[in-house]
Amino acid sequence: MKNAYEIRKHFGTIGDYNTSIARDEFEQLFHKTEEKVTFTFGGWDGKSYDGESRTSRVYRTSYPGFEEIRFIKVGKHLHNIDEDDFRIEKATGESHPTASWVIDVRKAQ
Repeated sequence: MKNAYEIRKHFGTIGDYNTSIARDEFEQLFHKTEEKVTFTFGGWDGKSYDGESRTSRVYRTSYPGFEEIRFIKVGKHLHNIDEDDFRIEKATGESHPTASWVIDVRKAQ
């Protein structure tokens, strides 16, 4: 399995310093699954300093080498779930994986 961030090399990045992809490219490469994951941003979102968690639907890709990586989409941002980095949510004591930003998805044109 490859590092999730490496998938960016295969995108037709556009605008904003090549940090986003077109909506149609996203829809071709990723599909929403029935799987859900509870995760934390680990404070880098400016809110979850104490491990506060969120739950989201998982996206998968069939792009070779990246099939096993769990992705989530929060707003316009596509993130991967880091299966090796867990944070404890202080309020519940539960441990959740962290999410790392991959790329932004443009609105449909």
